[in-house]
Amino acid sequence: RGGLDLYTFELREDIKPVPTRWVKGKVYDAKTGAGLPSGLELTDLRLNRVNSKVQTDEEGNYLITIPTGIDFAFNVNRKGYLFHSETFRLTNVSHDSAFIIDIPLQPLESNANIVLKNIFFETNRFDLKPESTVELDKLVALLQENPDLRVQISGHTDNSGNPASNKTLSENRAKAVVDYLISKGIAAARLEAKGYGDTLPVADNNTEEGKAQNRRTEMTVL
Repeated sequence: RGGLDLYTFELREDIKPVPTRWVKGKVYDAKTGAGLPSGLELTDLRLNRVNSKVQTDEEGNYLITIPTGIDFAFNVNRKGYLFHSETFRLTNVSHDSAFIIDIPLQPLESNANIVLKNIFFETNRFDLKPESTVELDKLVALLQENPDLRVQISGHTDNSGNPASNKTLSENRAKAVVDYLISKGIAAARLEAKGYGDTLPVADNNTEEGKAQNRRTEMTVL
């Protein structure tokens, strides 16, 4: 007794740890492949509240845990680069599991392009949903920190509906983002809005997953 005995017991519900997932990977320069020390930030999309901030190691490697039951914006930032964003929708997820995500950062230069993955609209509408504020404010900060930067905001749809309606919807969505940036003090001359409708798909429109990837908002450095 007391040597190699094993004991188990049930924790009370009010003191059980929150179920989590974990994310690991490497941040690197999209052009050279070199690892980049960078800052990572998890933000609760519903409350627009930062949940955690971590730093990669000197080689760009990171490991971060995220509690389930909450939808998160995941942003990676480094000075001189466009930020990178992901969305983790974990509201209905309760089991432990992992994401492996290697993240290429685009240097701040002409034609550099990113998908703004945490900008959301209602179906067939161009009103920005409240949880879009997290990403929009990251974009405001990027433009404030780089006063010579000019960008194009482009809207894209899947191929549902007719092409003319899709083009109009994508234009209005791009304009909605530009209007938000202007409302935060960014000069209109630094911004351009363009809608491409369903003409530039990045995935197969024959699957729901592909259609979701095609419905996107992008930013391109001019």
